[in-house]
Amino acid sequence: MSQWKPHAGPQEMFHKSGAFELLYGGQAGGGKSDSLLIEGMRHVDRRGYAAIYFRRTFPELEQRAIPRSREVFNGMATYNDNKHRWTFPSGATYGFAHLQHEKDKYSYQSAEFSYIAFDELTHFTESQYLYLFSRARNSYGLPVRIRAATNPGGEGHEWVKRRWLPWLGTDEELAEAGWPRAQAGQVLYFKRVDDSDVLTTADDSAALSRSFIPASVFDNPTLLQSDPQYIQRLEALPLLERKRLLEGDWSIMPAGNVFKREWFQVAQSIPEELRTVRYWDLAASTKTSADYTVGAKVGISADGKWYLLDVARGRWSWPDARKVIIQTAQMDGNATPVIIEDVAFQRAAYDDLLRSAEMRNRRVQKMRPEGDKLNRALMWSAKLEGGIFYLRVGHWNYDFVNEAVSFSGDGLSHDDQVDAVSGAVAALARPGVSLGSNWQ
Repeated sequence: MSQWKPHAGPQEMFHKSGAFELLYGGQAGGGKSDSLLIEGMRHVDRRGYAAIYFRRTFPELEQRAIPRSREVFNGMATYNDNKHRWTFPSGATYGFAHLQHEKDKYSYQSAEFSYIAFDELTHFTESQYLYLFSRARNSYGLPVRIRAATNPGGEGHEWVKRRWLPWLGTDEELAEAGWPRAQAGQVLYFKRVDDSDVLTTADDSAALSRSFIPASVFDNPTLLQSDPQYIQRLEALPLLERKRLLEGDWSIMPAGNVFKREWFQVAQSIPEELRTVRYWDLAASTKTSADYTVGAKVGISADGKWYLLDVARGRWSWPDARKVIIQTAQMDGNATPVIIEDVAFQRAAYDDLLRSAEMRNRRVQKMRPEGDKLNRALMWSAKLEGGIFYLRVGHWNYDFVNEAVSFSGDGLSHDDQVDAVSGAVAALARPGVSLGSNWQ
């Protein structure tokens, strides 16, 4: 620990800030997690001090925070593997915990912490974050602080941006809210009135101080020296992630920024030999406003180029959808596996297809989607932007491109075609799916 020293600039500002509530980061690679961990050691030599470090899930703690604490705390404290907690000679404690489910916050009803850290704050809900404020207290006269680090994006993006709007908002958003523009590290004072934040002054007895310090990979010379190609990997991300993680853009939103119309290109020719799949995303209803049943056929060539070959789409009841799937499979040929999205309401359809005589000698598989709609779509957004993902000419091109360029990933508008393509791309990339060569 004695050898660790913050880098000059944002990291040093973070450790010098006296704000009660401080958010650090906004871009990837800024040294946020290290600072968040080490800042919690400030009073471990004091009796009655307790610190806790949260990630949304425990595997995330196991990946980085806990192993890093073993490097830093080893020889200074004793670690309890069952409680995931360090105890220092003074009796001070430093624990690691998760809030995977909303109700997990109630596990800390009687707890008392002088230091509460949230790593990747946008992964948490606002109610989880605010509930832990009630646990920020100390009976020994020690300072009480809340620290968080995060990048833009994640389920909590909107509430985090709103809470730190003076630092993160656009000029238009600030004008609408009636709040001033705050500079990096500037401390502002807020109090809660009718479940809303009201800007006030330091001498207001109900006020709590709040600040934000941005950091980027360029502020972390240790990372740049040890992994000089990290910036190139950030630059290779899909547009949305690149703007958020490399540039720290809190205002860019998914709609219109996952897929750009100018990225879509029609293939002048299709290679004869491709590995292909047809992935079906089945609708739960046939109502006019309901989702579509979509079957997307995607192929990949030996040189790593991707082709969206066909999109079958309609609002069909199951008997009609069953006929379409069977007819489409016959047209695709035996070398193209039929994959059904593995979610609860589609499993009966999968079982029905397996029992059908027409599909008896064909490869029919089910595959569980991994991650949310947005992150699944980002798997092929970068391929599209990079010019290695093509469309075959078809009557479906116009509707497909229109859906893609308006895609937001929030499930509030039709995204069935995008979802089906995401599933097919994931299937081709997943070793557990049996694929063969298909001659077009």
